[in-house]
Amino acid sequence: MNNIIIGDGALGTELRDRGVEVPSHTESIWSALALTEHPEMIKEIHLDYIEAGSDFITINNYAVTQPLLNRVNRADELKDLTLKSIELGREAIKKSGRNVKLAGSLPPLETSYRADLVQDPDTMAEQYAEIASLLEGEVDIIICETMSSVLEARSALSSLEKSSAEVWLSWTLMGNRMNLLPSGENIVDACNEIKDLRADAYLINCCGANMITEALASINQITSKPIGGYANPELVCTDNKNSGLSKQPELDHRSTATEIDEDRYAKETLKWIENGASIIAGCCRTKPSFIKKIKELI
Repeated sequence: MNNIIIGDGALGTELRDRGVEVPSHTESIWSALALTEHPEMIKEIHLDYIEAGSDFITINNYAVTQPLLNRVNRADELKDLTLKSIELGREAIKKSGRNVKLAGSLPPLETSYRADLVQDPDTMAEQYAEIASLLEGEVDIIICETMSSVLEARSALSSLEKSSAEVWLSWTLMGNRMNLLPSGENIVDACNEIKDLRADAYLINCCGANMITEALASINQITSKPIGGYANPELVCTDNKNSGLSKQPELDHRSTATEIDEDRYAKETLKWIENGASIIAGCCRTKPSFIKKIKELI
């Protein structure tokens, strides 16, 4: 298992757990608020993940998008907030004294998981290009993450065709339907649909840990590229027979999710590795203790 790359875990929910105000991700700017209100706490969390064993950390730019910043009349701060997130990540790595890679996010531009809220291709192309240009040359990895549909993924990836960074694509299976994106598209079909675009690795994130286990087994059959995942610390009962577009994936997820601790999460990641994963991390509600446990187990 020496070739396993370990990432970090949650930032937004971790900020909240440490007493920092993190507003709604559906109505406000989520963890982006902390970039101006609590930057030192962001850096502290980055350092805690590095100390726990992360080989890469992801900057706090997930909620720094034009539509989200527009909610609070801060769209003119996109550049400054993105650069601030990069600065905090770099400072944490420098302070740690460790050889840790820096990753940046190309996230959903609107509310996460909602394939029905994805914007038109031209609008997405313009907005993703703006974020990508700010990340270019500043980070080692750019992750198009929590992608809820082929359209969304294609728009994000298209802005990175000539990037000097590693380009990773991460789908979300948020909800309680095995191997289905919130759009209703099958994850294997989705991977095949974007094969004409550059993606140096395929991942799955922000869903039940057991859903990633099953999806990786399927993806491993169609690609020789690195694969992996970063889940929420829950097991989800996937008995939902609805196979179309979902407008309530979070509600579906919560209705059948059972919380798991660090030990159980780490054991589930061993199943990911058995199914071909070489990139392992955590998503919402995971903590540095989860990364430490994964590091110990591997």
